[in-house]
Amino acid sequence: MKLLQKGDDSAFEIIYNKHWESMYAMAYNRLRSREVAEGIIQDIFTDLWVKRQDLTIYKSLTSYLFSALKYKTLNVIAHQSVRRKYIQEQQPFSVSYKNSTDDTLSFNELYELISQTIDELPKKCRLVFRLKYDENYSTKQIADELDISPRTVETHVGQAKKILKSKLTRYLGVSVCLLLSL
Repeated sequence: MKLLQKGDDSAFEIIYNKHWESMYAMAYNRLRSREVAEGIIQDIFTDLWVKRQDLTIYKSLTSYLFSALKYKTLNVIAHQSVRRKYIQEQQPFSVSYKNSTDDTLSFNELYELISQTIDELPKKCRLVFRLKYDENYSTKQIADELDISPRTVETHVGQAKKILKSKLTRYLGVSVCLLLSL
């Protein structure tokens, strides 16, 4: 230990070679991951080298190393548990997208259906809807542009949404049409 504290590379190498295998076995046994076990041991030995001059070991170097291993392993297990819990909580909200021709086709079909439904809206209703959603006009801007009241704009937008919901619900079900309620 005194040689290590003085920066003796060979002392560090002896300590490393003496303890690495048993530390790895213990870490792997608890974590079941070669990479994580190796990373923890690497961290412990890196800390040992970096802190060698200020390090005070009260028992033995072996008990110090295995205590460090125990606490680092417990931290990893706790972190993995929190991560697993977070992923499980987020799973109902995640949507799985596949990059396939079928998905692209489905999206194109959906886009075509929406476009066709918008094209079938009454003329004034279609114009208001496109200004609102294609051009991002505000209700006031649309009212000023078309010389109608803001309430009439809202009525046209509501009517367009109602028609879209009605038409799309037949094809897509309720879940997609909930987006039109926003």
